Amino acid sequence: MERWADYKALGGKLVRVRLREEQGQIRSIRITGDFFLVPEESLGKLEKMLEDAPLREEELRLLVNRFFRGTGAQGLGVSSDDFVKAILSAQEV
Repeated sequence: MERWADYKALGGKLVRVRLREEQGQIRSIRITGDFFLVPEESLGKLEKMLEDAPLREEELRLLVNRFFRGTGAQGLGVSSDDFVKAILSAQEV
C-alpha cells in the first residue's frame, strides 16, 4: 500500500515522505523536502535503515534516534522527531 505525507517541521522546513507499506512494515521509503541533512549522503542510509521497520511510533523513534547517534548526522531545520512524525503522518494514497 502506497502512503505519503508532507510534514512541516517547527522551523517551517518541509519533510516529504513516500513509502510502501505491507502488513504494518515499511517495504520502501523515500524522504525528500527542503531541509538539509549533513553529511548529505546520510539520508540514503536513513532510508535503508527504515526498510522492513514496523510502522509503529516506538520502533521508528528508536531506529531514527539510533541513526542520528550512530552516524553523527545533523538535521538543519529538522530534528529526529520531525522524521518520525512525518513517517507516522503518512496516509494511504
